[in-house]
Amino acid sequence: MTTPKYTAREAELYGRVARIDRLATMPQVAYQLLGALGDERTTIARLAAIIQSDPGLTAKMLRLANSAYYGFSTKVTTIDRAVVVIGFIELQLLAVSAGLAEIFDLSRVPAGFDGEALWHHCLGVSWVARELADQAQHASPGEVMVAGLLHDIGKLILATHLAEDYAKVLSAERRGMPYYRAEEEAGLEHARIGYWLAERWNLPEVHSRAILHHHLPLRDTPYLTETCLVFLANRLTKSAGIGLVQQASLADLTVALGETGLSLDQLHSVAQRATEHLPTMLSAWFRILSKEA
Repeated sequence: MTTPKYTAREAELYGRVARIDRLATMPQVAYQLLGALGDERTTIARLAAIIQSDPGLTAKMLRLANSAYYGFSTKVTTIDRAVVVIGFIELQLLAVSAGLAEIFDLSRVPAGFDGEALWHHCLGVSWVARELADQAQHASPGEVMVAGLLHDIGKLILATHLAEDYAKVLSAERRGMPYYRAEEEAGLEHARIGYWLAERWNLPEVHSRAILHHHLPLRDTPYLTETCLVFLANRLTKSAGIGLVQQASLADLTVALGETGLSLDQLHSVAQRATEHLPTMLSAWFRILSKEA
């Protein structure tokens, strides 16, 4: 991965991000789960083994499977059974999210910032990205799903580790400045910051590129198809009002539609399913997973 040249402001900010001890390494379980989610060959046995290596995570997944949301009459006591109740793809996504949530403490966010809504948005984009990848007959929908989950990780860094600086962005937004412009004015573009973290964590380039370009896919960028799918998923999730909706700069859909081969009818169909399916599901997931195991 080529390291970009930084302005003086970017270099100063990069140094501050690099000095955040909790971001130095991704928890091993979360790293393994990201790999499993992006690998279409992942089996239930492999997923169960990863989750069960972390007792806290195991407890969260079993509590979710036994929640009223799923309404299963027999008590679920194993991860193998939880897969049946929750669903294979959904359980992988939730396990990754729970692992990442240990790094980003939402109790530290600036006043007025809705951390729960941000997680709802990231989970929603992840779900929609996989749906779009399936529609586009992508070879690895799980890989796209991971990229969707991580696309706004820069906002998580800003909200939980650079809260004082981020409060100024949020203040400017409240005064009427478009959110993306407030980030630019402060030199705190979340896509760039998320990209830096992806580099520190040595994530696959397909994920780091989607993080960096999820608001504006460029024709010459590596992993353009995956980036375009995340871009479209982000747009659809925001249009559906799912989770945190902060104003982004306008971007033409032409490149993304041409690269993915998706039609507007397909986008509308996925958006409709997301609107009907996601709000209740995400609220239930977050309410249960945010509790202490």
